[in-house]
Amino acid sequence: MALKRRQIAIILSVAWLGLLTILAAYALHSTNTHSLPIPNALSALTLALPPIAGITIETTNALTTALASSPKHRRSEATSTIPPILLPSTLTVALLLTYETVIATLAGTRITPIDGLGCNLQEKWTDMWRGKEEGVRRIQDAFRCCGFRTGRDMAWPFPDAQHGADACVVRYGAERASGCLEGWRGEERKVAGMMLFVALGVFVWMVSGPSIPALHAVEKLT
Repeated sequence: MALKRRQIAIILSVAWLGLLTILAAYALHSTNTHSLPIPNALSALTLALPPIAGITIETTNALTTALASSPKHRRSEATSTIPPILLPSTLTVALLLTYETVIATLAGTRITPIDGLGCNLQEKWTDMWRGKEEGVRRIQDAFRCCGFRTGRDMAWPFPDAQHGADACVVRYGAERASGCLEGWRGEERKVAGMMLFVALGVFVWMVSGPSIPALHAVEKLT
C-alpha cells in the first residue's frame, strides 16, 4: 500500500510540475513575442525551476533513503542538531527556497506598483522605436493599438519621407485610436503573475509531501 501511495505521489508531482513548466514556458514565449521589459534570465530561471525542483528533491530523497539503510549511518551519533542523513535534503530545500524567493521577488516588482511599471516600458519602447525594431509593430498588432501612450507617440510605421508621426492612425483609423501602454503593461503584469505563481506553486509542492520520504528515513535511525 505504501508503494502505491508513493506511486500516486510521483504521478501527481509530475503532473503538477509539468503544469507549472508549461505555464513558465508560456510566460517566456509571451515575453519574447511581446518584447516585454522582463529580463530573459528571469524568464529562463522560472522555466527551469519546476524540473530542477523535481529532479533535485527526488534525488536527495533517494539518497536519504539509501543512507538511512546503511549500517554506517545507523551507528552515527545522535548528538548533532540535524541528523547526518538529513543534510542533503536540508541543503537542497534551503537552496530551492532561495531560488524561489528570488524569482517571486523579481516577479513581484513587475506587478506592482502599476505606475512604476511605466518607466521600464517607456524605456524599452523608446529603444525599439529608435532602432526601428519589428517589436513595435508586433505589439501594435497584438493589442490593436498605435504608438506608446497615444496613436502618434512613437508609432509604427516609423516616420520617414512617406510617413508622418500619425501614419498608424491614418492607416487604421478608429480601429487603433488608443496607445499601447495599457495593453502592454497588462501583459507584463499577467506574465509576471504567472512567474510568481510558478514560484509559489513549487513552494506549495515542496511543503505538501516531497520531503516526507526523508522524514520516514530518519525513523529508521531510532
